[in-house]
Amino acid sequence: MLLRQEIEHGVHVLAVFGPVGAAYADSLVVAVRASLARQPRGVVVDLTDACDLVPEAVATLRALAATASGWPRASLRFCASSPDVVAELAGMTVHRDRAEALQHIDDRSAAPREQIDLRDGLTSPAQARAALAAYTERLGLQEIHDDLALVVSEMVTNAVRHAGPPVALEIQTDPDAVLIAVKDGSPNRPRPRDAGQEAEGGRGLMLVDLLSVEHGVRPDPPGKTVWAAVKRGPDPVS
Repeated sequence: MLLRQEIEHGVHVLAVFGPVGAAYADSLVVAVRASLARQPRGVVVDLTDACDLVPEAVATLRALAATASGWPRASLRFCASSPDVVAELAGMTVHRDRAEALQHIDDRSAAPREQIDLRDGLTSPAQARAALAAYTERLGLQEIHDDLALVVSEMVTNAVRHAGPPVALEIQTDPDAVLIAVKDGSPNRPRPRDAGQEAEGGRGLMLVDLLSVEHGVRPDPPGKTVWAAVKRGPDPVS
């Protein structure tokens, strides 16, 4: 098996050549994991020139695809033209070619999410917190509202001060976590900064890391999306 790595439109493409036997299965999985860890816009595994995928590789790729399918994480797509390879990947979405996989890289089977376009300026964090308060009250998520509000404040403050417009807040509730995402107009990744004496914001990524179970940054041309997942508490006993 040979692997060739390319980048197209912010998407990592792993082109696989030859048989994916037991001796190479781990190498393929490690390469896919490494690409996902870089948090690109998405990852395409191009199996057009691959053959003979062993069951162990298929099972791990299937698990990775399920993990990567949820917004706002980097998505994982597969393409293959060989009927044998398509059959080996039965039950997974397999596109006909690389172009089709790239076309669908941003497709998501996600729960409905709320988007709030934020005003450009120092009032953006307050606007975001107000929208969050209404959201958590409506969905009965008050038990984690304070943690969510801190995460939202830091992410929005960072976007306004160090990135630029347009800035938007997105919120989605999953069974185990509330996902917070802030889109901004700069492609540059956020950098940790000292809080100093700032009254609002400044604690930045350290606080987001402390309060979230998962967080990341993914390209969202022409800017980026910074996101975090805050664990939900147990459902109240009725």
